Amino acid sequence: MEEIMEIIDKYGADKNKWYLSIWFIVIMFIVFWPAGIALLILRNAGRKNAMFIGSTDKRKYILAGAGLIVLGIFQIKSSTVWGILMIIGGGALLYYSKTLVDKAERNKKYIDLIVNQREGSIDNIAGVCSISYDKAVRELKYLQTVGVLKNISIDEPNRVITLIESTQIPERNSILGQEEVTCTCPGCGATKLVIKGSTSCCEYCDTPMSAS
Repeated sequence: MEEIMEIIDKYGADKNKWYLSIWFIVIMFIVFWPAGIALLILRNAGRKNAMFIGSTDKRKYILAGAGLIVLGIFQIKSSTVWGILMIIGGGALLYYSKTLVDKAERNKKYIDLIVNQREGSIDNIAGVCSISYDKAVRELKYLQTVGVLKNISIDEPNRVITLIESTQIPERNSILGQEEVTCTCPGCGATKLVIKGSTSCCEYCDTPMSAS
């Protein structure tokens, strides 16, 4: 995990970088699919909102993976090696899309359990997510590192996790008595008090939240 984060810190995970643009990644999948997969993972890694968009991106990856497999089948007639490589690349992309969806759904469960329900037992969290304790700790540490759950404290000896409440200064409109309503983030599912008629940003995934 530390090695992955070092790569992200060194090369960045900003999707606006030219080598992380969709068009360049598609070209790399055609030219050399392992590099395309590496760039795709780097594009998604380290971005808070990318941790929760598995179902959205899955369709893109399935189409790209299926396209590579079809191209590989046609290519195998003229070049067996390139055809096989493209088929393997398409299969790898399909597998990655499933992994992405599973992680996105699990990340939403982490938010619901830790932020909304204030669950503190890592064993209980792992049980709800149907994963091992060690895997839950690894994934929670990763979410903490990339800033999704930066306000948590993980106590491994006691197998508990604590959500550290941020000290917020009341907004001027709130002080003046404007109504606050509980909003659910459309990105990660976290709940937050937002002044009615205003827009706020989710602290866990950076998705805008509007209170109508």
